[in-house]
Amino acid sequence: MKKMTIWATVCLLSSAFLFSCSKSPNPVSTTTTVSYSSMDTIFSMLNVQPKTLMVDAVNGGSFYGNSGTRYIFYGNSFQTATGANVTGTVQIQVAEYLQKGDMLFSKMLPISNNEPLISGGEINVVATQNGQPVYLKPHFIFQANMPQGGAAATGMQYFSGQPTLDTTQFKANWIQPALDTTHYAAGTVINVKFDTLGIISDSLRFCNADYFMISPNYQNFTVTVAVTGAILPAIGRVFTYALYDNYKGEWPIGPFGSYTNGVFTEHHVPNIPVHFVAFTLINGKFYGGIIGATPTTGGNYTVNLTMQDPTAFKTSLNQL
Repeated sequence: MKKMTIWATVCLLSSAFLFSCSKSPNPVSTTTTVSYSSMDTIFSMLNVQPKTLMVDAVNGGSFYGNSGTRYIFYGNSFQTATGANVTGTVQIQVAEYLQKGDMLFSKMLPISNNEPLISGGEINVVATQNGQPVYLKPHFIFQANMPQGGAAATGMQYFSGQPTLDTTQFKANWIQPALDTTHYAAGTVINVKFDTLGIISDSLRFCNADYFMISPNYQNFTVTVAVTGAILPAIGRVFTYALYDNYKGEWPIGPFGSYTNGVFTEHHVPNIPVHFVAFTLINGKFYGGIIGATPTTGGNYTVNLTMQDPTAFKTSLNQL
């Protein structure tokens, strides 16, 4: 009996020790004491970082990017700017914008000539050899198979990105390239399998799988950005967006509407479930807020800002 008592005591002490060692750490606060010099610093910090891999120019090859996209390159498909055949190793740099937070903080919004798009994902592909750009030969293509995290949408079309002059809100304007006499098609989008979309492109550049919204029922409403114990900065430094709940789509609120004393007037978001997102810097600290709503004409939606950790804030947007 005594041995049993001693053994039971040892077990209890061991259990207590193991429990104390395996306890979950205190939750990490979403606030931060770090100061930032400007919103440009925030965007640069949260911008999607590209991944660089090597491909043999003669044999081609495939690899995966940071977000699970598989890239496929064919042998003897590269040439220099002068049209010379490329051999040896080619450096392929890829960046993927498949989540809402990645799109937003990389300023890669799905917008075509000031009209919203529904996206299946955006990519950027750049190839170099010894520091010099190389290109695909005429009539050659590469393919990027993008995971969708669920059933892939049908009807997606190929868009390419053109750099914008004003990069305050977004860096690329997405257009559907016109066909020409040299190429059969600039690109296309296919459903590779149930949960995967494939972009096929004849050029190394910004590519996007998108479609235009069908008969969007746009609403006229306001979004009020509020903060307690601080003063909002002037117009242009408060960033506000509508992120569509059931689609990869987002619209910047303000550039196409108006702003006065923390109130944004908007008329280009349909009456579908969205999350309104707002953020800014106040005295060097990052403040952000999110609220869900279905916009209706005449409505007002208030986004309350609190001090946030920018990285954690972006992660929360990727989960919307």
